[in-house]
Amino acid sequence: MSTTRPQLKRGDVESVDYADPDPKPGSHSGPFGRTPRPDERVAIRLAGHPVTYVVRVTTSRGSGPALTELTLTADDGAVVGYDEVRAFSVRRLAVTAAQWIERCGGQIGYVDDTAEVQTQPENHDPRVYRAAQIAERALALGQPVRPTVAAELHVSTKTVDRLLKRARSEGWFDDEPLPKRPPPRPSDTTTT
Repeated sequence: MSTTRPQLKRGDVESVDYADPDPKPGSHSGPFGRTPRPDERVAIRLAGHPVTYVVRVTTSRGSGPALTELTLTADDGAVVGYDEVRAFSVRRLAVTAAQWIERCGGQIGYVDDTAEVQTQPENHDPRVYRAAQIAERALALGQPVRPTVAAELHVSTKTVDRLLKRARSEGWFDDEPLPKRPPPRPSDTTTT
């Protein structure tokens, strides 16, 4: 299993930060210092994009996070054109901002976090990493991979194939093809 972080692709989240300067610098106490308000403006950089996206987000149980404000600021020497406006995912920006605010400005992480949580938050599926772990263990123990992963995650074998395909693309699982059948069981050589 690979533990290196995959290279960022165009459109992956590169960085997230406060969009506005601290209104009361030096006045924050506690373990987290400054924490974002629910209506805080958030600056997001996407890999390969010559602009900074400044967003304000609102959340609701029914529809999830939604943008209430969006500002595109071009880098020095760049221009915000039609291609830059069409080149980003509104959902990715909304989910990224909502998660960053909910995690106290990115200061809190969770056990099942993977690199995908920060780079493609709307596509995060903790089962991908878990499926890779189960598959590695099944291979090491000589168990049938697909049925073992399916049984432990309570999913179909088609879902297992999809999860393992994503795990390979994210570098969590080797690119070697899986055995189609389990290894033969050793026969009992002692006869009575």
